[in-house]
Amino acid sequence: MPIDITIPFDDVELDDEKKIFLSSLQANILKGHGREHVALLFLKIKNTNDAKFFLRDYPVTSSLDQFNEIEAFKKHGIPGGVVRLVFITQAGLDEFGHGGKFFDEQPFAASMSNDKLVLDDGTTASWQSELSQPVHVLLLIAYHDQAVLANTVGDLVSDFCISVSPFEVLYVQEGKAYRNSDGEGIEHFGYVDGRSQPLMLKTQIDAENSVRRGGIKKYDPSAPLSQFLIVDPLSPADFGSYFVFRKLEQNVLDFKQAEDNLAEKVLELEGADKERAGAMVVGRFEDGTPITLNDEEFGAPVINNFDYGQDSSGAKCPFHGHIRKSNPRGSSPGGLEFDKSVQMARRGITYGTRLQHPDTKEFIDAPQRGVGLLFMSYQASIARQFQFMQSRWVNNPDFPHAGIGIDPIIGQGASKIDQTWFPNYDKPASTVKSLFKGFVSLKGGEYFFTPSLNGLKTI
Repeated sequence: MPIDITIPFDDVELDDEKKIFLSSLQANILKGHGREHVALLFLKIKNTNDAKFFLRDYPVTSSLDQFNEIEAFKKHGIPGGVVRLVFITQAGLDEFGHGGKFFDEQPFAASMSNDKLVLDDGTTASWQSELSQPVHVLLLIAYHDQAVLANTVGDLVSDFCISVSPFEVLYVQEGKAYRNSDGEGIEHFGYVDGRSQPLMLKTQIDAENSVRRGGIKKYDPSAPLSQFLIVDPLSPADFGSYFVFRKLEQNVLDFKQAEDNLAEKVLELEGADKERAGAMVVGRFEDGTPITLNDEEFGAPVINNFDYGQDSSGAKCPFHGHIRKSNPRGSSPGGLEFDKSVQMARRGITYGTRLQHPDTKEFIDAPQRGVGLLFMSYQASIARQFQFMQSRWVNNPDFPHAGIGIDPIIGQGASKIDQTWFPNYDKPASTVKSLFKGFVSLKGGEYFFTPSLNGLKTI
């Protein structure tokens, strides 16, 4: 029987129908590829026919490949191979003769550079020149070993540099994962990142529901496939997904100084309680513990089983706290089911080089530029998910209540509304107003479509 995309995918037992479904779906959508190193190749089509033949023959990693590699690792300890993925812009589809009549997603058709709702101050002035060029195709290549990845990418770039190649290489962006001493992925401000993902696989949901992971009684992260997949217009029997890419540069030095200023001068916190200032900005402590659970003890893995039901005043996690702004967990006017439906499958990775202490894994340096996050996400609708979250929640100073201010991490725009902070944990009687913003800059981005493997063969 056909795969039911209105529910999570049951991957406990893979029958023939499921294998057919997975064999044409690109990897990384249902579950992150897990590789530590990534290269993104931004390409412009030079020869349309040659580009078509290249993509038809390119060894794209399918979800079935990914599942088989996971099983091989569990049984025999065999690590997975190089991951290869393909994404195409509206401009690329136009070049290939598969134009807008196939797609009705307005932000995708217009491109991110024209989407003022998600740009810093509504313009691309902050973008680096390499990412300001119109792109047709994005290749993502990922692997555990950086040297092997470099050789793989180098061979491909060399092939594209000859005069009769199908593509012109506009830019190559590298990414590298960083982890803390517990093995949790962290971003450059030092906080555990990516923990509150929507889960669309039964094995993931079952694991999350375990005692070790914290359970799903307070917050169930399960999500239907339809939240991330759409019928592929290039191959209507298969599925694809919209893909969002954003390069977000982080000013670590200024952020950390602002964090210290918030703790010491604005909130006048002392001792270990000073860490709470940064936790209010992010919504979690650096080790990933949600600030709403400040009075509880947790270790790895990071707890995700929480909501804001007992924090209606925002005196534990401020309404403007990053993870509360971007995932209200049922505390928004839309309610729980709506809040969950906006969530994307985030597959980002950090970029730039940092120094870490060999024992504690804490970052030693504090750069002002050259490091950040390569934000990547899959969704069924850019308009209803990424664009809505960024413009109606994150950038909106009046969400979820009037005068809250923008997200202090990824909020954009010229909002001068001071955010409200609580010097005393869970005591809303006393408040302090202070503006915290401006430490993340958008350096470029684009909207892509992720075709099915069968869809690529029709390009």
